[in-house]
Amino acid sequence: MTTRRWSFLAPLAIFTLCCAAVLLGVLFLVGSPMKAHYLVILLYFAGLTGLLHAWQEDGLISDPKGFVRRFMTALMGKMLLSLVALMVLLLFAPIAIRVPLALSFAVLYLGFLVFSTLRLFNLAKQAPAK
Repeated sequence: MTTRRWSFLAPLAIFTLCCAAVLLGVLFLVGSPMKAHYLVILLYFAGLTGLLHAWQEDGLISDPKGFVRRFMTALMGKMLLSLVALMVLLLFAPIAIRVPLALSFAVLYLGFLVFSTLRLFNLAKQAPAK
C-alpha cells in the first residue's frame, strides 16, 4: 500500500526534468533569458500535481466511485489556482519576459494536465472493480 501510494513520484520527477530540459532548450533557441520565474513555474506545477495525485490516487483505492468527483474537483481547482498564480506572476515579472513567461506557463499547464490525466486514466483502468 505504501509503495503504491507514492508510486507517482518517480514518473512525476522524470516528467518535470524533461519539461525543464525542453523549456531550457526553447528559451535558449529564442534567446530569452532564463530567469528564476521559470523555475517557480516548474516547481509550482510539480508540487501541485504531486499533491493532487496523492489525494486522487488515495480516492481511487478507498472510494472508486468518488474518484470521478475527486478528479473533476482537482481539474477545476488546478485551473482556478493556476489562473490566480499566472496573474500574480505576471504582475511581478519584468515587462521584457511577460510574454514568454505566459506562454511557458500555458504550455506547462497543458503538459502537466495531460501527464496527470493519462496517468490517472491508466490507473483507473487497472483498478479492481468493487
